[in-house]
Amino acid sequence: MAEVSYTLTELADNVKKFLVSGQLRMKDKKSAKSIIEALMFFLAYPQSAEAERIAEKRLASMTRFLKSASKKQKLIFENTGMPFTNLKVQFTHDFLQWLQSHDGCKVILETSASEMPDLNSLLYTTLTSAERTETSAGLDNDDLFQTLGVKQDKQLSFLLNEFNRLNQVPLVKDFLFDSLALLCALQPEDKKFSLAYNRFRQAPVYYHRDLLKKFDHEKLISAKIPLPLKLDAQTKKNLVDTIKKSMALTNRETDTVTYMDENSLRYIELERGIAVAVYGMTPERQLPFESYIGYTLFKNGYPCAYGGSWVFGRRALFGINIFDWFRGGESGYVFCQLLRVYRQYFGIDDFEVEPYQYGQDNPDGIKSGAFWFYYRYGFRPVDSTLRVLAAKEAERIRSDKNYRTSERTLIQFTESNIAWQLSRSVKSD
Repeated sequence: MAEVSYTLTELADNVKKFLVSGQLRMKDKKSAKSIIEALMFFLAYPQSAEAERIAEKRLASMTRFLKSASKKQKLIFENTGMPFTNLKVQFTHDFLQWLQSHDGCKVILETSASEMPDLNSLLYTTLTSAERTETSAGLDNDDLFQTLGVKQDKQLSFLLNEFNRLNQVPLVKDFLFDSLALLCALQPEDKKFSLAYNRFRQAPVYYHRDLLKKFDHEKLISAKIPLPLKLDAQTKKNLVDTIKKSMALTNRETDTVTYMDENSLRYIELERGIAVAVYGMTPERQLPFESYIGYTLFKNGYPCAYGGSWVFGRRALFGINIFDWFRGGESGYVFCQLLRVYRQYFGIDDFEVEPYQYGQDNPDGIKSGAFWFYYRYGFRPVDSTLRVLAAKEAERIRSDKNYRTSERTLIQFTESNIAWQLSRSVKSD
């Protein structure tokens, strides 16, 4: 499998051997996650149709292995999002409601009635007047379910339906439902409910001769974007499903995905196998002043990054999250493509990034020197003192290839937002 050798150098030996030969020794079972993540990377960045074919073949082999694994073996891979393996999750009412209606998985309630807070007080606001009298009879949760005729395997559906009655007061519903702290298990019923097979692709596959690391980011951000694709009802549903599954399968949840206004969904195809879906939230969930606009970025069909932007006029607070298994690819190019879409589609001149993205209360951001990732693409500290310090550090890095910014200085940079400003009419500080 020499076509993909440019990515093999960072992988463990047993993973390399499997990718090249297809042979997986029994003692290599714990490497399954690394293998599948490597395969996903290869399928997002294939060098040729032959390399893609081999990666798909290896992925099918791994999927068969996982499907036939014993329950004990599958426990090793719980919460990985791999094919035919379970996840334990705690989600909002709306997201659990969507998952329960999805035919790709079963949602099993793990929290017992005795572990829930007093349902008499919680359900008093939702039950019909005839049923409500039972909440004053001093019943415990198990007895209340029994009196209401709710079998154990129907408790989750019952609770979700009851809280649907509070949809007109979403914040009240969220507060009461979240107090239940329900733990659920997601049990995939087919391979498509997995990270490896969760894809949405409209354009032909883009094959890579290399990974694009150096490019004119200002020229790219200014390049005109194409119009969004026109999606029929079924294709649009598939896109929404892919976006939502990308969150569920990584045990994550964002407001823009959970409360997506599907009428606002737009899908824009760009260069090198990249596409960006942008979407707002339903009116009752939107913010009073800013518009919270989410996105999912696709690379050859795979969701590889997600996040959002808080838009106010021509300024926006921006955040990006690249899934771990797609890091090391064309992260800088991906980031600039997102800025390009937001700048042109929403008319944004000034982007700001909060300190968490590059290190505040985020040790990985400090360790990776994430500040310099943003600096490379034109972001500068909003604080003038830190802006001067960053310029001096950047000069030292340019003049001395062995120089590394100290952890103390990188932490100091997190005392200020950083901004990319096309417009200089709004001064920093």
